[in-house]
Amino acid sequence: MRIVFFGTPDFAVPSLRRLTERFDVALVVTRPDRPVGRGGRLTPPPVAGVARDLDLDLFQPPNPNKLEAVEAIASYEPQAVVCVAYGRLLGTLLRRLAPPGILNAHPSLLPAYRGASPIQGALLEGARETGVTLIRLVRALDAGPIVAVERVRIDPDETAADLHARLADLTADLLTGLLPGWAAGELSEEPQDESKASLTRPLERKDADLDLRQPALELYNRWRAFQPWPGVRVRAGDTICGLTDVRPGSRQLEPGQVRLFEDALLLGCGDGSLSIRTLQPAGRKRMAAAAFARGYHRVLQVPWGHPYPDARPPLIE
Repeated sequence: MRIVFFGTPDFAVPSLRRLTERFDVALVVTRPDRPVGRGGRLTPPPVAGVARDLDLDLFQPPNPNKLEAVEAIASYEPQAVVCVAYGRLLGTLLRRLAPPGILNAHPSLLPAYRGASPIQGALLEGARETGVTLIRLVRALDAGPIVAVERVRIDPDETAADLHARLADLTADLLTGLLPGWAAGELSEEPQDESKASLTRPLERKDADLDLRQPALELYNRWRAFQPWPGVRVRAGDTICGLTDVRPGSRQLEPGQVRLFEDALLLGCGDGSLSIRTLQPAGRKRMAAAAFARGYHRVLQVPWGHPYPDARPPLIE
């Protein structure tokens, strides 16, 4: 079967590799290279690097919906079109490249957590399960009819990095197994329940700022959701500290109050506390809590988290 594959980030890489093992991936379409780092060096998306390693035809149009881009893609005469985290909406002409349309994979139990940050959204709300949903791509974002769903349990201490890896592999398995039936028009569709829909926005650097007036469990879920980026951070006196290893604490402290307990720092929250095993002061290396307490003992005498961060728009609507 001849396939055109749309995808961009690390999440899409396992799917591309698995599809290449079983099918003829005639063309890979991904986003253009973009400047990265202080030097602004042009860096290809992860999918582009893998496509080159596999010696696949690669296309990186600034706008895939322009007629010349659509014609270039259509020249490959695909029998199926697959999309995994491409990063922008695909127009009507692209959706008509191959019947019955574009098969799109999304790492949530749609219609929950549509949009840019579905994995983080599930963790942020303390969801106990998530999964991968295959849909037929339509004009509206992540709103197409459901073709297949695979559910997984979320471990209580699982981070976004852990869940990202599991769901990326699950997506590859699901697509590889169901694509022949999809291309043959043998799979049924079920409309999404719009009354249960939620939308997630892209993450921002300022999402890392913790408001210690919030309950400890919410802040712990925030830490889980924002690993590895943007992480979480808190003001400790005149120092900004990234919290790199966090667990729920066992004691009640006032918001911003800090105590060294055994090998961890207990940080008071609106309800409960966080147990901080390691942290990273701005401009320094990560260090254990006990080492931080020795080197920064003065900041243990002042409340943390002040001034409180500015209000942010909710990640989930």
